Amino acid sequence: MKRWLKLALAGVMAFAPLAPIPANAAASLQVTHGFLCAPEVTVGTAGPRLVVNSSSTAVPQPSYQLNSQGCGLIATADVGFFVSQGYTFGVNEGVQLQNAVTANLTAGTSTLILPPYGFIKYIVVEETAGNAVTGGINIGDAGSATRFGSAVAVAANSNTVVVPTNLTGSSNTGVPASDTVLIAAVTAFNSASLNVTVIFGYF
Repeated sequence: MKRWLKLALAGVMAFAPLAPIPANAAASLQVTHGFLCAPEVTVGTAGPRLVVNSSSTAVPQPSYQLNSQGCGLIATADVGFFVSQGYTFGVNEGVQLQNAVTANLTAGTSTLILPPYGFIKYIVVEETAGNAVTGGINIGDAGSATRFGSAVAVAANSNTVVVPTNLTGSSNTGVPASDTVLIAAVTAFNSASLNVTVIFGYF
């Protein structure tokens, strides 16, 4: 009971499952994380909440937003504290998807968002309209049209998995900023319709 009193519980801001955002994580390429999940709450607030490493001497003390499943991305320096409070390592994986893509995705049309401290593991492309994409597709972001994939062949009525060895790059561009994933036909969509799934992990 006492250990729970040490955890500051605040707010019920809703974050997408498996896409938490550390509240006070340093903006450094050297920051690594563990994806931890809180033990079941017997007394107090369940679901999304803010938790604090009350043993830290830093000012302010490091705090983290947990998602609706009670899980959050915790900086490595604070993992030991939260493990001592009964937290366990959760599944370090999330999914973003966008269906019926029939034209180049821009920053204004893409809903594929790589979260802070995320890296792409796989990209799955399903063509459903019976038309091959002419020249294949480039998969990139605002900084590079081919950051994640270059001229990926997409045949009619196919399922194409871009595996790690075929990714041209696998980390997001900004730490701790999120990154929008963009899809563009190399030549033309040729009336193809794509369902795109991005499977990512956290570092």
